[in-house]
Amino acid sequence: MSEREERAAARAEVRAAAHMPQPIPYAARQFQGLRAGVVSRTLAGAIDYTLIALLTVGTWLSYVVLLFLIDPRDYTLPLWPLYVFVIIGYCYMVMYLTVGWAVTGRSFGARLMGLRVVGRKGEKLSWPGAFVRATFCTLAPYLLFWCAISRENRSV
Repeated sequence: MSEREERAAARAEVRAAAHMPQPIPYAARQFQGLRAGVVSRTLAGAIDYTLIALLTVGTWLSYVVLLFLIDPRDYTLPLWPLYVFVIIGYCYMVMYLTVGWAVTGRSFGARLMGLRVVGRKGEKLSWPGAFVRATFCTLAPYLLFWCAISRENRSV
C-alpha cells in the first residue's frame, strides 16, 4: 500500500468511528473500571433473585399443568413443601450465575445496572471460579455486603 492509500484508509476509519453509536452513555464513562457500591449490587441482586423466584414458581406451575394434562379426572393440586422450592431455586440460581459470570461476566440484573463481575486482576471469571463464587453468593448472599466495609470496595 502506498502512503496515500494508507492515509485514505485511516481517514475512512476515523469517519466510520465518528458515526458509530457509543454503547456507554457519556455521563457513565467516567465510572468505567470503578468498583460498584452496595446499592447498585443490591439492586442487581434483587433483580436476579426475582427472576429466579419467577422461574421456580414457573417450574411448579408447569408441573401442575403437566399433572392436569396427564389425568384431568383425578387431578388434585399438588403442594410442594417449602424446602423443594428452596432447593430448586438454589440450583437455578447457581446455574444462572455461573453461566452469566463465566460467559459474559454479567447476570441480567448486573447488565441492567451496568455492572460486571471480574476476577482479582480484572479478567473474566473462569468456569470453576464462576461456579465457586455462584455457590457461595447463593448460599450466603450477605457476603456480597463485604464491599461496604472493604477498603478496596471488593466483595466475595
